[in-house]
Amino acid sequence: MLLALVGGEPAGFLAWRQVDEAEAEILNLAVHPEWRRRGVGSALLEAVREAASGDIFLEVAENNVGGIALYESRGWRRVALRRGYYENGRINAVVMKKSSC
Repeated sequence: MLLALVGGEPAGFLAWRQVDEAEAEILNLAVHPEWRRRGVGSALLEAVREAASGDIFLEVAENNVGGIALYESRGWRRVALRRGYYENGRINAVVMKKSSC
């Protein structure tokens, strides 16, 4: 778990795990609304990239335009689509990938 603090207060977090030597997975990324679009999410993504080894994967809801834009701006690539992954089959998940350091 990575925690982003601003002035000693939580601004965001990123939960992840190292699946094996060659693969890691981001489980959850959240930034407090007051701190969105201010570099907190990017800093958390950079921190996990430095800590992980191998390829890093995540799933993001297809309608999460802001999240997808953040990931793509940080060099993540769309590699697959999981149909009906969220909200009882109503929303697809975009699977994204990036290599660690």
